[in-house]
Amino acid sequence: MEHRASIVVILVLCVAWQAHAAVNCTAAGRFADPDDTTCQNYTLCVYVSSTATFLSYNYVCPTTSVFNPNSAQCTSSSSYTCNVTTTTTATSSVCTADGYVADPNSSNCSSYIQCVDLYGNGTYSETTYTCPSSTYYDPTTTLCESTYNCTTTSTFTCTAAGRFADSADTTCQQYYYCVLATNGTYVQYNYTCPTTSVFSPTTSLCTTSYTCPS
Repeated sequence: MEHRASIVVILVLCVAWQAHAAVNCTAAGRFADPDDTTCQNYTLCVYVSSTATFLSYNYVCPTTSVFNPNSAQCTSSSSYTCNVTTTTTATSSVCTADGYVADPNSSNCSSYIQCVDLYGNGTYSETTYTCPSSTYYDPTTTLCESTYNCTTTSTFTCTAAGRFADSADTTCQQYYYCVLATNGTYVQYNYTCPTTSVFSPTTSLCTTSYTCPS
């Protein structure tokens, strides 16, 4: 009887821990807590096929380690540098879906942004990470790669503010974000949708419901 009571207590604690998950799970795997400046907290997302939903559990890496979002594992602080520089909840956000996108303020592909819809209402928490030395953020793999060739060249030219599909991209994942500057000109940023989504030119958002013509 005592053993059964212990199991009930453990289950209750798990549910409570699960209810306060730091990440809104939209895919299975381990994801960094965007509000944790120590880089030790992460959420495990588990897909339940019977209900087509996700269960989420919060974890903390051991004291001497940090959570590496690139490998999705706890690793020693000597092999991964915790470089959380900013965490903001923005109403005017570059994020359109949960996942990782290139940092529009980085001209050398050295940083990226983790997008998390914490409350499921389309208001994203944005956390900026810096890639380890001698690596660059690859928007296709959403990883920091030493072999990635950082380039900002494009034949597309912004003529209006908003998000526009890259017509040359057959995967429908790449798009342009045009921002009207105070001097009347447009600043152009290149983005790639998270792996499980594509860019819809109809809604101008990354989505899983749009069918890529290619």
